[in-house]
Amino acid sequence: MCSHPLRMKLYRALFIARRATASQLAEQVDEAVSLVSYHLRKLAYAAVGRLSFDQHTELYRSFLDAYQSWSAEWRGAAFRSEYLARLTAGELAELSREMHELVRRYEHVGQAGESEGRENVALHLYGFPFHA
Repeated sequence: MCSHPLRMKLYRALFIARRATASQLAEQVDEAVSLVSYHLRKLAYAAVGRLSFDQHTELYRSFLDAYQSWSAEWRGAAFRSEYLARLTAGELAELSREMHELVRRYEHVGQAGESEGRENVALHLYGFPFHA
């Protein structure tokens, strides 16, 4: 779905802009409007919102590559966590619901208006069973 580099650029540009025309996006990514329109249709067809693990990894790597360029405040706020737990399917479902509620609260804060110091933040949540 988002395996194409231009689609990833468009996805991110749309996320940041919230709204944009194909012409505006074409100018941002320095591509022809017809090509951008084509890829926007592909993104819409694929119901953007499901990024693959590879794109998540790429996004995190780009943050790490630019780590020193972020302020000490942002470097201190950024995090990476991993937990292993023994849960039932019901407990995992409840954990998922609670985590999504928490993230939605922060999404609403970010959408309440632009403010100085606000940046785009990527959060990737996974919860799945596995056999050791």
